[in-house]
Amino acid sequence: NYAPHLPGAKRSDDGSRKSRVEVLTMQVAFSPTGREWSTVSGEGLHVYSLDDDMIFDPMALTEAVTPGAVQTNIRKGKYGMALLMSLHLNEFALVKSVIEDTPYESIATVVRSIGQEHLSQLIQFLSKCMEDSPHVEYYLQWCLELLQTHGLFMEKNRGKYLRSFRALFRVVQSRYVDLKAICDDNKYSLDFLENQANLLLGGQNDS
Repeated sequence: NYAPHLPGAKRSDDGSRKSRVEVLTMQVAFSPTGREWSTVSGEGLHVYSLDDDMIFDPMALTEAVTPGAVQTNIRKGKYGMALLMSLHLNEFALVKSVIEDTPYESIATVVRSIGQEHLSQLIQFLSKCMEDSPHVEYYLQWCLELLQTHGLFMEKNRGKYLRSFRALFRVVQSRYVDLKAICDDNKYSLDFLENQANLLLGGQNDS
C-alpha cells in the first residue's frame, strides 16, 4: 500500500466524500407570521415551522374544498362544515365570512363540530377578526362557547395553546379598555343631563 507515501494522500482515505442532495425547487412561500415556510419540489410539498405544534393536514385538501363550496354550505345552513373547509383553506377573509354568517344561536353547535387539531387556528382567527369588529358581543360568545366546550382539553394542553390564548387575551383586554372609556363617558354625559333636567323641573315647581 503506497497511499501514505503519495503527495496529498492520508492514511485510510479511500476517496469517499459526503455531499448533500440537491433538490430543484419551483416555488417558496412564507407565512404572514414568518414562523413557517413551504416549498414545492420534484419530491413533493415540504412544510417547515419554528413551532413543534404546527399542524398540516393535506389529506383534507381535495378538489371539493374550494371557496365556492364553502359558500354553498353556508347557503345550505351547514355552518360547521363551512367553517372546517375554510380553516383547511386557511384564508382569513373566507374564515371571517363563515364566522360572521353563522347565526348567534348556532355558535354552540358549530364550536362542538370543531376538532381539537383546529382549536388553536380558530382562536387565532377569532383574535384577528375581533380586533376591529363592531360585533364585540358576538365574538365574545364564540370565545365563551370555545372555553365551555374545549376548555378542559386546552387546560390539560395549555402549552400548545398558550400563544393563541395570549393573542386572544390581548384583543379582549384592548376592546374592554376601549368600551370602558366609551361607557364611562356616556355615564358622565347621562348624569349631567339628568342633573340639568332635575334643575329645570325644580325651577318650574318653585315658580
